Amino acid sequence: MTKSLFREGGPHKVKRLDNDQYSMSINMPKDEDGRTARECPNSDCSPGYFKVMPGTGITSGQESAFCPYCRHEAKPNDFMTREQIRYVKDLAIREAYAGIDGMVKDALGLSASGKRKISGGPISIELSYKPGNPPHVHRPLEDEVRRDVICPYCTLNQTVFGLATWCSDCGADIFLTHVSTEIAVTRAMLQDVNRRQKELGKRVAAKDLENCLEDAVSIFEASVKAIARRALGERGKDQSSIEAQMKKMGNSFQSIDRTRTQLTNLFNFSPASGDIWKRLEISFGKRHPVTHNLGVVDRKYIERAQQSEREGREVRVSESEVASLLDDTLSVISDIHKALVGASK
Repeated sequence: MTKSLFREGGPHKVKRLDNDQYSMSINMPKDEDGRTARECPNSDCSPGYFKVMPGTGITSGQESAFCPYCRHEAKPNDFMTREQIRYVKDLAIREAYAGIDGMVKDALGLSASGKRKISGGPISIELSYKPGNPPHVHRPLEDEVRRDVICPYCTLNQTVFGLATWCSDCGADIFLTHVSTEIAVTRAMLQDVNRRQKELGKRVAAKDLENCLEDAVSIFEASVKAIARRALGERGKDQSSIEAQMKKMGNSFQSIDRTRTQLTNLFNFSPASGDIWKRLEISFGKRHPVTHNLGVVDRKYIERAQQSEREGREVRVSESEVASLLDDTLSVISDIHKALVGASK
């Protein structure tokens, strides 16, 4: 019988260790952008799935990695996805096929061609063995993730769902870096409005401005929600209580006035009044007619925003207003982050 289940060497550098154990070197397939998938080993983490760009971040001597969502700390190899684990097992099984083939031939006394002839008196028996084809190994089927952020501390290039908080290599808080990256995307869209107006017309350009305004409000809402969730957790609230509180608040963070009220009620934090909050309130007020009324001013908007716009006309959204809105949004999010979780490690 053959002495080894696996043939040593080969593309996976198979090596026999003590106690009939083997080591293999397997390079994980990357997606079309050159990224490798990772999955948080904490089963309670959601979404828990992200990707990293090999060659960025900590490239040697890394002892621990982190989940960008819950900051679960574990060894880097513990962040393999379920598909990657399946892929490794399938490769190991395929590598074992050659060893199993040799074991069968040795057990039956077959030649290298897989045949053996047994003769004794008037009876002659010929054994023939034809091994099956090794199984095909499918690449890991991974999800598509499109929000990229580069850690300003260790330079890891990672891709996540939503707004992640932590760098998965060094564990640093990179929440504001991620918010800045999202705002930069909207700013790039804003800077393209003039070109699109020339090529596609004024209505398309007006719609682009409205979309950028809506994006700014969405970034603000998602960011303040994420900060509030984290701040509640750091103050001892369990996950079910946090989610119940967030459900109760609904879409409060789409309104500047309700945002201030919620922050005061939840954390006894009252943001200072000033021009920046007034500008946000005016721009945020335009979201309702833009989102729900095709940008047409109605009586509800006039009463709530106390603006001089005429009912039935389209709400005015300018490029300079949206540019200011993006600056103000990042500034206020930074202030809230600093006040509620800025001292956290």
